[in-house]
Amino acid sequence: MIKNALLSLKKNIGKTILLFVIIVIITNLVIAGLSIQSATKKSMDQIRSSLGNDVTLSVDFRNMIKNRKPSEAVSNETSLTTTMADSLKDLKYVKNYNYQISTSANSNSISAVETASDNSNNQPEQASNQVDFTISANTTMKYLDSFTNNNYKLTKGRLLTTKDQNTNNCVIETNLASDNDLSVGDTFTITTTINDETITQELTIVGIYEIQSTNEIGSAHFNNPVNTIYTDLSIGQTLTGSSENITSAIYYLDDPENAEAFVELAKKKSDIDFDTFSLDANNRLYQQNASSLESMQSFAKMFVWIVVIAGSAILCLILALTIRNRYYEIGVLLSLGQSKVKIIAQQLIEIGLIAVVAFVISLGTGQLTSRYMGNMLESGSSSNVMQMDQKGDQSNDNQQKTNTQTKENFLGNMMEGPSNQELDVSITGENIVQLAGVTATICIVSIAVPAAYVLRLTPRQILSRKEG
Repeated sequence: MIKNALLSLKKNIGKTILLFVIIVIITNLVIAGLSIQSATKKSMDQIRSSLGNDVTLSVDFRNMIKNRKPSEAVSNETSLTTTMADSLKDLKYVKNYNYQISTSANSNSISAVETASDNSNNQPEQASNQVDFTISANTTMKYLDSFTNNNYKLTKGRLLTTKDQNTNNCVIETNLASDNDLSVGDTFTITTTINDETITQELTIVGIYEIQSTNEIGSAHFNNPVNTIYTDLSIGQTLTGSSENITSAIYYLDDPENAEAFVELAKKKSDIDFDTFSLDANNRLYQQNASSLESMQSFAKMFVWIVVIAGSAILCLILALTIRNRYYEIGVLLSLGQSKVKIIAQQLIEIGLIAVVAFVISLGTGQLTSRYMGNMLESGSSSNVMQMDQKGDQSNDNQQKTNTQTKENFLGNMMEGPSNQELDVSITGENIVQLAGVTATICIVSIAVPAAYVLRLTPRQILSRKEG
């Protein structure tokens, strides 16, 4: 059968070349669709693991301003409490959590790191009365964005964990440490004033970190991140004079896709007044990228189906015409006792040989097709995503300032994430297996349909038609 198939391909060289070209086009388009599908899935998994899996509970000052009566002042006494935060920490989807207190302090034992802006003649007189240090008190530093995204890098010692609860341990920036000749194990004191009473707190350094991004270093004194001191939550409570109040609570979810479900669940299960407090699902970039990638994935899937159906239809038509021209040959073979199965098998071998060559070639040319189609799809979606990102960044920056630096610079860090990476459309082993299956299916269908029509006839009926 193989010998006869080779002879038939050589005899009908025009048909062979036509089938070869069509199958090459089909396999290239199929491999492009399959590789884009797998690439978008991989990108979604990467984004899912690195973006927007946290939800922040904090005072919603914007909503309070919106709902106030004309000329009515917004109350500064509204505070988030640990009791409120605790009501959400054990809900479904919550994997970990962190409570934060953002406050400030001075020190008589160490000096803040000064920048050029500190000595500027344009600074207002009240700048000299500013506090020197930002105190970021946390339940744990393990999940802080700046450290998990490597914008801040631990150089000595360790970060604070839940084991540091109710201790005076702290973590400081390397410039602050070097300016004051401090190292791990050293102690210093900070001070603040509550109701005209001076509170003095001793701190012990257990870790020193370095800021990797130079554009974060700037501003004066406590606005400068090098002057941020990380402590346990209890230190923040001491410096604010409240054992209950916190600035924000951050809940780290098991999957960013569950952010909206968690917000809805929190509103049903808790007694928190969400006209006064807000749950900010920081999954905006994930949703935007995921939406874009899901659209691309759906298009690729639909594209593969269209190519398979259209390709099968075209091959069926061509093979139907060629088989019709081989009525006499088929009739003679049947008359000589050749089984219908062997006749169909020969047809499959013929197109299978063409398909194998086309399949091998498409593994090389398909990479170029995939990259070209991927670039086209990306160019159509990335501009819209970037415009949405820029608008979203401005509104989120304003909200962060209103909430008095309630959490790390999330959006700034996220923009350095994988949201704008080039789509990886490289052909994988799974794509090759899928392509082989699709190619085989197309070949079988394209042979079976016209062959079934011809072979339902008797040898006499076929021979009577001869060559059409």
